[in-house]
Amino acid sequence: MGEGLIAQLRGLGMLRLGLLGGAGLAVLALVAWFALRAGQPPMGLLYGELDQRDAGQVIAALDRARVPYRIEAGGTRILAPEDQVPRLRLTLAREGLPQGGSVGYEIFDRGESLTTTPFQQDVNRLRALEGEIGRSIRQLSGVRGARVHLVLPRRDAFSRERGEARASVVLTMQGAQRLDREGVQAVLHLVATAVPGLSAQNVSIVDSRGALLARGGQALAGPGTATTQEEMRHAQELRIGRAVEEMLERILGPGRVRAEASVEMDFDRVQTTEERFDPDNQVPRSQQSSQESSTGSEAGTTSVQNNVPNANANANGGGNSTQESRQEETTNFEIGRTTRNTVREHPVVKRLSVAVLVDGVWETPAGGAASFRERTAEELARITTLVQGAVGFDERRGDQVQVVSLRFAEPPAPDTSVPGMFDLNFSSTTIARLAESGIFALVALLAILLVGRPAVGRLVTLAAWPAIAGAGGAGGAAGGTAIAGTTAPDGTPALPGQAGGEHSALAGTSEEEAAMISLAMVEGQMRASSIARLQDLVERHPDDALTVVRRWMIPEGA
Repeated sequence: MGEGLIAQLRGLGMLRLGLLGGAGLAVLALVAWFALRAGQPPMGLLYGELDQRDAGQVIAALDRARVPYRIEAGGTRILAPEDQVPRLRLTLAREGLPQGGSVGYEIFDRGESLTTTPFQQDVNRLRALEGEIGRSIRQLSGVRGARVHLVLPRRDAFSRERGEARASVVLTMQGAQRLDREGVQAVLHLVATAVPGLSAQNVSIVDSRGALLARGGQALAGPGTATTQEEMRHAQELRIGRAVEEMLERILGPGRVRAEASVEMDFDRVQTTEERFDPDNQVPRSQQSSQESSTGSEAGTTSVQNNVPNANANANGGGNSTQESRQEETTNFEIGRTTRNTVREHPVVKRLSVAVLVDGVWETPAGGAASFRERTAEELARITTLVQGAVGFDERRGDQVQVVSLRFAEPPAPDTSVPGMFDLNFSSTTIARLAESGIFALVALLAILLVGRPAVGRLVTLAAWPAIAGAGGAGGAAGGTAIAGTTAPDGTPALPGQAGGEHSALAGTSEEEAAMISLAMVEGQMRASSIARLQDLVERHPDDALTVVRRWMIPEGA
């Protein structure tokens, strides 16, 4: 049997043997890899965005507890068995881990030795105070990390002078978030009140981008504290952008909108004097009235009659009399006058441009995955109207407001609802393990069909060669198939057959009548059913039959 298998392998050729060996090694490697993966528990996120020092301490604690873990993202993410994550977090929290890259008052829990110097005690106290303040600042929304530096004065003996305490704070924000003026002022007063003898005037706050947030006890996020024109313009832009974001976040959700403003300002100092007269607004200021009346007579002509006595009585006066009357009225009116003196000290906005980026809509159908949809033109138009009203849009100045809907890089907030009894809640880890199991099953099936089945078939075929005996009658009585003188020169059976009547390896052959036929070339007789089974065997294994015939033709001793 061993020599027959070797002959079969030689008949395949070097190319087929190489392909068969490579396929076998690949299958074994895949099986080994999947076996190792199947032996590992599903991993879940234990901590993310860790400081290098905290990551090292967490890993050391996991090693002591002999808990498997995996490190990702350059050591800032630590994964542990998913079913042990809650318990591990509680255990590490009991040990004060992670510390956020700082040490608090737990530094004194270890106790002090007799050799501890006063300098070491002062340094430990300073480190503990800095760490506790940093932890308090990290509790604020949007703050990912905080580092505090304190300079406490040390009063020497017999010294009357006492220095001032100073503090510097470096803030690291989450993503693109920024603290507004109220948040900066809160951090400023938190630090000032936490350190004895520290004044808010001596606290400076900067962020990880290098921007100065507080100086001289005042937050620099507002225009009132700016000292230069550029600071005032930048503060005005921040104020407008934050106002738009705060308004839209109540509608769209936190972190779903970003707004940036660009402001052109006029910093010229202008003094204007304006005087206006209103002719329609007349008020009588004074009124003067005068009246004159006069009476006079005109003498008659000179004549002899006028000089005769008693002549005037008869002449009825002889002259003309006049009477004059004159009335004058003067009214002085005061015309309405407006005088305005305007002095502009503060800058004014010449032009305003606002760009608003809003996230789309995440729709989750029943039983399906979440899909992204951009907002409609009607929604964008309504948002534009809101923004224009919030920033004081003036078309005459040439103001512009652009609202665009795009997909944000951050994924949407996870659904915190509790799944029902019949809900299938597959996590990414579960889906990955199901995919690995499916691939493993597929590879195993292909290995069985393509490699195992042909190999087993050939081994069974070689093992089932019957010994071709000479006597047909004896073979018929035993129920076996035999052909006299058909044994190969090396003693290997020549043709595959079956050795046991009813328990035949060739299924589908009905029990035929044991009729005897005569063959001229065969000594004795053999069953007709044996001939039929032999034909069926040759049809099923033509290559093996051809190999057997070739080996029959090899002369002995060749």
